[in-house]
Amino acid sequence: MSEEEKQLQGHLYEFRMLEERMKEISAQGETIIRALIETRGGLSTLKGLSISSSTEVLVPIGGGIFVDTKAPPSDKFLVTIGADVIIEKPKEDALKYVEDRINEMENAVSGIEAHKADLNRKMLSKRESINEMIAKQKGQ
Repeated sequence: MSEEEKQLQGHLYEFRMLEERMKEISAQGETIIRALIETRGGLSTLKGLSISSSTEVLVPIGGGIFVDTKAPPSDKFLVTIGADVIIEKPKEDALKYVEDRINEMENAVSGIEAHKADLNRKMLSKRESINEMIAKQKGQ
């Protein structure tokens, strides 16, 4: 195998690695976006709950099935803070916590999009190098 062929093989390997990384990053972004949509829905619901009167809500029970019920008036909400730890917070603190989580997720999505753009630039550059090497080999 000539030196040019070794270089070409190396570039092809690097390109495949970049493609795999792009797939991984895209999957992570999709997961965060789904969580972001769910969290925004939770924020909207939390804002709509009254602390002075019962509020009608649909509660998911699994398999796409919901039950219509009433949420009693409450100023205290249970909030998951991670690692299966749940704490009770007043409504305003719960709203602030959820809004902060949304901001963190939006920042993560922005970071992933920037990383994807960087990977895309590297892939284009690598593709150009590969095409030049192939053209050079065909010209010989």
